[in-house]
Amino acid sequence: MPDNNEHIILIFKYLSGDISKTEKIQLFDWIKERKENRIIFNDYQKIWDISAYPKVPEIETIDINAEWEIFKNETDFDDIVLNAKTKFSVYRFAAIASVILLIGFTALYLFYQKQEVLYAQNEIIETKLSDGSEISINKNSKISISNKFNKEERRLALAGEAYFKVEKDKTKPFVVEAESFYVEVLGTEFYINSVYNKRQVVVFNGTVSVYQNKDKSDKVILTAGEEVVFDIKENKIRKIETNNENYISWKTKIFNFNNQSLEDIFALLEEVYNIKFELKNPQLKNCKISVLFENQDIDGILNVLQATFDNISFVKNKNTVYVDGNSCN
Repeated sequence: MPDNNEHIILIFKYLSGDISKTEKIQLFDWIKERKENRIIFNDYQKIWDISAYPKVPEIETIDINAEWEIFKNETDFDDIVLNAKTKFSVYRFAAIASVILLIGFTALYLFYQKQEVLYAQNEIIETKLSDGSEISINKNSKISISNKFNKEERRLALAGEAYFKVEKDKTKPFVVEAESFYVEVLGTEFYINSVYNKRQVVVFNGTVSVYQNKDKSDKVILTAGEEVVFDIKENKIRKIETNNENYISWKTKIFNFNNQSLEDIFALLEEVYNIKFELKNPQLKNCKISVLFENQDIDGILNVLQATFDNISFVKNKNTVYVDGNSCN
């Protein structure tokens, strides 16, 4: 059973989506052990949710680095045991914990209640906002919308993945506050993944600006067919050309693979269809194929793959697909 520091780290890893299967089992076993453990976990969950709203004035004034040092010293956390993504999660908690000490949990909870939260857990959410803009929210993602949306401005917060089709309004720019950057538009279609180690913005129509600094000093302009790449080492963003529409396959159920490896194909299918591929022959992951799938379920896709690769077998058992056969080389 993990000690106090270990189970807190597991909670952060779980909330940030960076937890392994073994760690997840370990955490859930700890939660089940005692009622007090469940209460602790629920409290961290509430604080985590509230910390997603950077518009709380008190949060804006906090010295994150200083609060991290205080939090680390009080809990004996070691930087070495935390990767960049989990440490970023702890940063968030350190900030919100400080706000609670300043203004109290009740005040923050009341602020939280002023937000409309759209949380897509096990299925995609399709919705239309009050300004007519349309949003598709991928599974395990969340959008928080202030009750002042479309009154003075159009601003919302995203944690995870979403596709936006924004109605044009020159008087009210549409701003998405991702977890570590901002996307601003007037009207266009684009995709965002806010998860730190998967950060992406892809434009399908129109023009958007992406920046990390609030003063927009690092702003990059994207047009259709372009995406941004985040350089973590130099803390910079740059744009590249892209023609890959598979970023939104979870929404469209259209997969266009051009001489891509089975490894890449399986990774995307696993994410969209909640299945797992197990390769008995690891060399099979290097087999390549060019194929287009449109609105097919996973069984139909497997039938096409089976017909294409006569040297490979695909056997589906519940949510697992067992792949076996000879190398394609």
